[in-house]
Amino acid sequence: MALTAADITTDHKAYAATRADARRRMIPLRAERRVRVGDIVVFEFENLETLRYQVQEMVYTERLTDPADVEHEIEVYGRLLPTSHSLTATMFIELSSSATAQEELEYLSGLHRAVSLEIDGQTVPAVEIRGIDEDLDTPSETVSVHMYRFPLTDEQRDRFRDPAVPVELVIDHERYSDSTRIEGATRLSLLADLAL
Repeated sequence: MALTAADITTDHKAYAATRADARRRMIPLRAERRVRVGDIVVFEFENLETLRYQVQEMVYTERLTDPADVEHEIEVYGRLLPTSHSLTATMFIELSSSATAQEELEYLSGLHRAVSLEIDGQTVPAVEIRGIDEDLDTPSETVSVHMYRFPLTDEQRDRFRDPAVPVELVIDHERYSDSTRIEGATRLSLLADLAL
């Protein structure tokens, strides 16, 4: 499973003609892969379809035509592809207003490092996916959007794939602690991400 330039069109007029249909197809898929944890944090689990759509939208809205620019977007978003032993998600902190956003983020400082999956009581810490040009030795700050990978061992993957095994998405932060069970259509959709 890979995201390639062949998946993306730089014919903006042709994409504009099909854009509404693409968005209509994407809305239920994204809804199915969305998990709310508490009042203000939402995760959207990514897959090839969601990432292809995001790259296509970026290419369209930025009017990119240079193959190098398209490849850059593919590189940026391609890091979010799930694998047979990892799930990926984008976390959004829904802030009440832009006027108080900085204060709210400071209040929640460190929240982005308090994310995990709990599979049958076993904790799988989220690994933050940082920007291509970011210094990985410098601690990141809490911002309104973060990207994660949840790496799974063989055993954890097998347990996740068993619908009888409870799985929760957890935030365990001193100022924001909550969890949501991953089940139903969302769980089924994520099982496909872990296919060998």
